[in-house]
Amino acid sequence: MSRSPIFTSLFSRLMFFFLVVMLIPVSVLGFSYLTTGRHAIINNLSGQSETNLERAALRLTQLIEGYRHKAYTISTNEDIIAVLENDEPQSMQQGMTRIYEQLFSIMKGDTYLATASIVSATGRVRLSTHLFPDQYDLRYQGNDTNPFFDLSRAGVDTASTITMRNRYVTQNNVFVFLNILRKVRNNSGDVLGYVAVDIFQDSISALPRGLGFSDLLLIDTENYAAYSLIHMDMHGDFSHFPELGSITFPLEAGSFVSESNIVSLIPIANTQLFLAGVTDTTMYQRNIDGYVAMILLVLAMGTILAGVLAYFFSRSIARPIDSLARSMHKVETGNLETRVAESDIWEISQLERSFNTMVKQITTLMDLTREEEAKLQEAERKALEAQLNPHFLYNTLNTVKAIAKLHHEEDILLITTKLGKLLRNAIDNRDAETSLQESFALVDSYLTIQKIRFGAKLNTVVELEESIATTKTPKLIIQPLVENALIHGLEPKIGNWRLTIKAYRDLSDIVISVADNGIGFPDHLQYDTLFEPESHNHVGLYNIHRRLKLRYGDGAGLVIDSAKDEGTIVTIRIPLEDVSSSTKETE
Repeated sequence: MSRSPIFTSLFSRLMFFFLVVMLIPVSVLGFSYLTTGRHAIINNLSGQSETNLERAALRLTQLIEGYRHKAYTISTNEDIIAVLENDEPQSMQQGMTRIYEQLFSIMKGDTYLATASIVSATGRVRLSTHLFPDQYDLRYQGNDTNPFFDLSRAGVDTASTITMRNRYVTQNNVFVFLNILRKVRNNSGDVLGYVAVDIFQDSISALPRGLGFSDLLLIDTENYAAYSLIHMDMHGDFSHFPELGSITFPLEAGSFVSESNIVSLIPIANTQLFLAGVTDTTMYQRNIDGYVAMILLVLAMGTILAGVLAYFFSRSIARPIDSLARSMHKVETGNLETRVAESDIWEISQLERSFNTMVKQITTLMDLTREEEAKLQEAERKALEAQLNPHFLYNTLNTVKAIAKLHHEEDILLITTKLGKLLRNAIDNRDAETSLQESFALVDSYLTIQKIRFGAKLNTVVELEESIATTKTPKLIIQPLVENALIHGLEPKIGNWRLTIKAYRDLSDIVISVADNGIGFPDHLQYDTLFEPESHNHVGLYNIHRRLKLRYGDGAGLVIDSAKDEGTIVTIRIPLEDVSSSTKETE
């Protein structure tokens, strides 16, 4: 799949990704504001509107309940019941003063906020704290225009009915917006008349103040009508209120969005009325549009700024990398004199320093390689010259062996035989490893010669565990230790010599130990220096230790335990797993 040319260079990639990284936060911020910001504003406004609406509903409920109680008190007044039951206007004249006193006493000074009217079922008796309203005069009202018709729909026969159907303007030009109607009955339950408490709009003039609503509507769910508590001249069915166009019945408390308004609803307790608060969101929408324009402007400016910064930043990174790539190409063509000037960027300067160091090391290694090749050629030449000497010596030993056998010289015959085996093992370079059984046979040949030399003074113990006899190990790791123990440990000692060589399995390791009762290591000789190549007197120990480390890793090596004038134990420990894998590779 082919790649777009814009992504083929480091500079273009850095430029692209820097732009993406810098623009994503601004884009996400703008998008989230457009999506969740408006939603959050609507939610906050809805919550605030519902809280304010609850306050208004509580105050309106208290107002209605107060006047409802007044209507109840009037309907149960014995004097008023007696007047309505008599239903004779002439007889009423005698107790008129007392009845009006009771009526005004019940209203308790609220006559400037509401009016209380009483009418008998026949319409003959009519009382009011104000001028008696014409619409309550039952003498001129038919069944279809009876203002007390809503009382027949009350759930309880003695309950009050609250309605907005009987709105009117008093002769004092005061507007009545709400009516509380109640029947007056005698003890027998007969309807004697009606009580109407009409609430003036002045009683709620202060209700919408400080609530932040563009309109506050009182909704009559039974008559499907609404009345504005702010714009008093607005009332009627829902067609007069566009914000209620999407309203659905039955009404429930809560908020909904209608065009550019938030409408919150709450029921008025114990009535069929709902209070609706209308919040105009036009101003908030203009603010949101302003924020959107500002975000788009910031996004545009951010794009330009991000582009400029990304260009210079990407160039500052791509430039030294491109220079480093050109220098690498020069080195690739063989120019080892190439060097890179370090840049100001710390991470890239590390690469440049590493490159310069690498070129220097390559130059040094090439010089060393040439030197090693020259030394190797010289060593090969000398090896070819010296190759005849061991073979000549081995053939000469065979001649001596034949003469000793001919003259029955057993000691000479034994020495030449064992020495021949030692020499043959040294000459045989075909295999780098040998079995422990073969290594112990070589040790036996060496000890046989030394016993002829030293006689009964040298006592040896050689033990090889049969289960590991065929295990392969590097050649010449045991015999040099035996030779070292004899020459450096036992020969300087006065008295009998004891030399013990063992090989056995210890859990997951193979252990080879060479112990002597010689003079031990001198105090001035540090243990750590025995394994250093500069320790010329102990090259054998260093070579064995180094070979074991190279072959088996850090888990293998030599351990020396020595005490002055008591002896030395040299132990080789080889991990059995490494030995097993070595044996399989050899096979």
